[in-house]
Amino acid sequence: MTRYAEIFVAALALAICASAQSTSSNQPSAQPQASTPANAPTDALNVSPDTAFMAKLSTNLDLNQCKAGDPVEAEAKQDIKGGKQVLLKKGSSLLGHVKAVQMPTAEKPEKVVGIVFDGAKMQKTGQQFSLHLIIQALAPEANVESNKSLADETGTGVESATRHASVSGHATTISGDVNPLTTESKGIYDLSGLKLGDQITQTGHITVLAFSHSDIRLKKGAQLVMRVVEK
Repeated sequence: MTRYAEIFVAALALAICASAQSTSSNQPSAQPQASTPANAPTDALNVSPDTAFMAKLSTNLDLNQCKAGDPVEAEAKQDIKGGKQVLLKKGSSLLGHVKAVQMPTAEKPEKVVGIVFDGAKMQKTGQQFSLHLIIQALAPEANVESNKSLADETGTGVESATRHASVSGHATTISGDVNPLTTESKGIYDLSGLKLGDQITQTGHITVLAFSHSDIRLKKGAQLVMRVVEK
């Protein structure tokens, strides 16, 4: 992502934070502030910050229709380890929600959706933990699925088809099959018109998705690279 894009997305993220915190009586009902669930987990999963791992979207997300409070879930595609201990098993759920939505204006013609991931649910036990994540990279579902754990991560990723962000040394996916991402991948791949960023706000880390046209739908199974952040 270019420096200009980073500044632009950061400004949009700050606007999302302000929108989410607003309690004005004339705030549109389609954009309510997302409340914290009463049963939100308090025990934190002790995964080192900046740990990146593979995941996939497990809910369809229509960015044109979504509103604050809508759930967004993903599934871990790798075992996440701390030393020799498995802290989060492959198949566990990553719990998030739409934090806020900012509609386009004459000054800011792009629609902005802010997403927060702040929990994880173990696959077998159903036990929930606090875990703060951002989306580091995003792409459509790949034709090849990796069964490797994080510790064994290898392989090739893809070059950005939209040029919003690029990773050197990756093969193109503009024609032919969509290749799998890796934990080194960053930005948007093969989703034209979508921008990805993140920002630290007063309420924590927010993943920011910005776009200028109305036909952006993220399908269940879309590839994600998630990165652990501090609250």
